[in-house]
Amino acid sequence: MPTSVLRIKALSTLREAFLALLPVVLIMNSLVIMGKLIQIINIWGIPIPDVGSDAISRLYYFLLPLFVSLSLSTLLAQEKGLDQIGTLLIVMVCFLRGTGFLSISLDAQLSSYHGSVLTSILVTWIAIRLLHHFSTKPRLQLVSSRDPSRDEISPRLVSALNLIIPGFLTVLCVELLRLGAVRLVDMTLLAQTGFQIRPMEPVRELILYKAISLCSWLVGIHGEHSASGFFRSLYNTPVGDATAIQLNTFHAAFVNMGGTGSTLPIPFIILFSKRLSRFRAIAKISLPFSLFTINETLLFGLPILFNPVFLIPFLSTAFVNMAIALTAIHFNLFTVSPDPIYWMTPPFYKAYVASGGSGWAMLTQLVCIVIDGCIYYPFLLIAAQRYEAPKDLFDLFHKNNGRFLSEALVQRRETDFFTQQESHIKSAAVCQSVLSQLKKGRFLLYFQPKVSASTLKIVGLEALLRFQTHTGQIIPPTFLPTLYQQGLSKTVDQKVIDLVFDDLRHWQAKKIAIPPIALNFDKDFLLDTTAVKDFIRRAKEFGVYFCIEITEHTYVKEGKALALAVRHLRAAGHRISIDDFGSGYSSLTSLVSLEADEIKLDRALAVPAKNEVERGMVLLVSSIQLCHKLGFSVVAEGIETKDQLHLVQRCGVDVVQGYYLGRPVSLQQVNQYLLKTDYGEST
Repeated sequence: MPTSVLRIKALSTLREAFLALLPVVLIMNSLVIMGKLIQIINIWGIPIPDVGSDAISRLYYFLLPLFVSLSLSTLLAQEKGLDQIGTLLIVMVCFLRGTGFLSISLDAQLSSYHGSVLTSILVTWIAIRLLHHFSTKPRLQLVSSRDPSRDEISPRLVSALNLIIPGFLTVLCVELLRLGAVRLVDMTLLAQTGFQIRPMEPVRELILYKAISLCSWLVGIHGEHSASGFFRSLYNTPVGDATAIQLNTFHAAFVNMGGTGSTLPIPFIILFSKRLSRFRAIAKISLPFSLFTINETLLFGLPILFNPVFLIPFLSTAFVNMAIALTAIHFNLFTVSPDPIYWMTPPFYKAYVASGGSGWAMLTQLVCIVIDGCIYYPFLLIAAQRYEAPKDLFDLFHKNNGRFLSEALVQRRETDFFTQQESHIKSAAVCQSVLSQLKKGRFLLYFQPKVSASTLKIVGLEALLRFQTHTGQIIPPTFLPTLYQQGLSKTVDQKVIDLVFDDLRHWQAKKIAIPPIALNFDKDFLLDTTAVKDFIRRAKEFGVYFCIEITEHTYVKEGKALALAVRHLRAAGHRISIDDFGSGYSSLTSLVSLEADEIKLDRALAVPAKNEVERGMVLLVSSIQLCHKLGFSVVAEGIETKDQLHLVQRCGVDVVQGYYLGRPVSLQQVNQYLLKTDYGEST
């Protein structure tokens, strides 16, 4: 998989992990707000029991790195195909040890000094990678896949047992890495001379704090927690302490209005601008939270994160606010108390409290908010224009008196809407039907022989997926299009790989020599570098080479993206076959650049229509000769009669495949095929 794709995939996983935490963030922050309101009501003399908002706030801040680790490890375990529960528990052990998240004293007192989500993400990622690596080693499995008694053990128990050794090695490696990191720090010159890190100049510290926070948010990591954790680790400050930086109160009152990126004016701008009406729903949802400096809903919902349109305002507004407020303080308009202020305090009141009741401070905050709004507004318009093309097109036709076109556009929109809804309903019904069909039974492989055109002896097998119901009925792969539409093509390919290696194990046990096996892979599998490398490793362990069939349409469309996977496969000794060549996507010029070994002609090209036999033969012969001159072997598929066989033989194909030469058969039946030495007698 290209590096850029890997980066996007990693960022997408991080984003998904933090999105999964969004309900927890909003629920706990809502409880904190409720608690603060109750405290105010109690001051007025109305007795209402406190919900413990301060304790909830400290607990949330303390547990966020653990929440991130749990969310991320769940997603990565699913992505790597690991047992989710066992993986979650193993990674939790690695997290607690690797990050130093908790320290237990001799008198059983708990303390935490390392509360950064950055270390949480790093340790979780390392632990998952190690666990996946060790889990792919057959020698580290307590219950081998080759063990005939494996079927008598519960699959859940097998999965748990096979995680023991990989899990132990993972925890051991993380512990060694932790000890190595500690030793490296102890051996530094600074540690040897007794030099201690001291807080830097306050404004520089604040600038660095804000830079870390903003850059962390840009890749989907909770920025404030990352920056705070960095400085707490830098100064060895316990999580329970009030602040991470010296200007924390100034930051809360004048830099971080509405949350990271100073997003407070955005909901107001959207609600009062007709041109931004598309974003009104997210503005209404996020506004109440923004007033209490909670803007995750806006960051992910608008979205601001992972959106290049908002890169400039998101990075600049905080520093603009910082410059304005520091200028006002420089001219002695107000001062800011060093006493901590609660970060969820609403705007203006926050400036009032932080400055000891200064009206100039409130006015300065208002100026910052207005300027932030002016900075964000043009970028909000750019974001809105991305979605306004259909409306603009409609207005254009209307202004030009193209009423018939306008009405046609309206009808087309209505048709498209109902077609889309109908498609969703049909898709859901088809999925439900397929799921009910596949609930009971098992997947298995059938094999269709590939035969030498000259000797009519078997030279290969193509593996084809089938499903056997609980009654023994064999179902052809009519379910594959539905599974592919649901994004399960890679899962299907992985299942085929597991099945073919099981069958190879069967043949090796019976000492049956097998010809090369052809496998059909979709682009999603081939673009997964880890999956391809794992396939190559398993094939090497068995000492076999495969023929990987890729449809011509996929190869032509995704050629550049697939190039790396194709080169890795060919370098490992596997052949690449271009399937369905001539099915409608062909370009003769594409033959020159194809990195492949075999061209598999589509049946429409290999078997001309009855009324176009002569012209079809000219095209077929020319195509075969061209492929041969370019160094490709040629396979003709779909051969169903003796006449069709003789036709492609005369045209010079190398290999033939079709019902006339052998239908797809089960594992037991294919054994009989492999024992034949002369296939010509049966034809």
